[in-house]
Amino acid sequence: MEIIYRPPGNYFNTTRLNLRRIRRVIKATSLQEATKMGLFDKIFDKFLRNGGKRKRIIELYQQLTEPDSCESSENTPIKMASKFNKLREIANEDYKHDFQIAIHQDMEQPDRWSYSFSIEKYLIYQSEPLDYCYENNFNELCALKIGNDFENDFDECKEHLSQENFIASRIQTMSDNKSVIEKIHKELDNPNYAKDKLLGLFDAENSDDIFFVHFKSDLPELSRHVLELSNRGNENGEFRGSLLKKAIQESHYKNLRELCSHGFMTKDDSLLVYFSTPHKFNLINYIGKDNLGNVRHILRNKKVGNTNLCELFKLDLPERVS
Repeated sequence: MEIIYRPPGNYFNTTRLNLRRIRRVIKATSLQEATKMGLFDKIFDKFLRNGGKRKRIIELYQQLTEPDSCESSENTPIKMASKFNKLREIANEDYKHDFQIAIHQDMEQPDRWSYSFSIEKYLIYQSEPLDYCYENNFNELCALKIGNDFENDFDECKEHLSQENFIASRIQTMSDNKSVIEKIHKELDNPNYAKDKLLGLFDAENSDDIFFVHFKSDLPELSRHVLELSNRGNENGEFRGSLLKKAIQESHYKNLRELCSHGFMTKDDSLLVYFSTPHKFNLINYIGKDNLGNVRHILRNKKVGNTNLCELFKLDLPERVS
């Protein structure tokens, strides 16, 4: 047996109810409670069915939609957001981006703010206006939101942040000589450019902008393979100068492909740093540059590859000793 249940308001159009769900609605003590049950069933069916145990999901959902049923210490903005993120982590992989944290600020009331949680078009929680005396909660909640936004964008664009694209971007900055760049592309898998064939690095006699790296050759007619590489600065993480020299001398590689892969999906991945930069500025717009240090612990927990947002935002630098 199956019927269509139509709750009041604009939460959703229709929700299919089987016998088990009908019994739950009949037992509800109010129409509002029945509506919440129907909304939960719809959300569970679409977003959470493959994500985890139903009982745990129900507990989290109820704690979010009925915060007054919990201890007041469990209803702080950061704890509420942490619960929402746990629900997001349980969600079916294709729908994680539908779990959104929103921060609301009113220019007419600059001393007040609020936040809300939504799943796709369904608003499941809206806080009351809050005072900025909870400033630390505000900063942390903004950091959680930015972390989620970064993760959503990364999932959509990760094919553009592939290892092949990373290698290509590194080769492009390794030399200012177009013919050398073409040669590196051609020789990527040549074992003659391995660490155990390295003979040394040599400065150019007439220019500070280039250096040469020599590899031992196995060819009888050629004693060594030589590459002319860029010695210019690498303020933005370009794979040249001191960064390139360090990789050539200290990392282990069997060919140029492995050398150029050094740093992929780490804080030295310039593509990843470039991709994360707009999210850093979004966070600054929310909390101000001076407060970035106060949310390092939140950003460290947002992992990506072999790094995290704290490193990508360049906030994990050693503190100065006065």
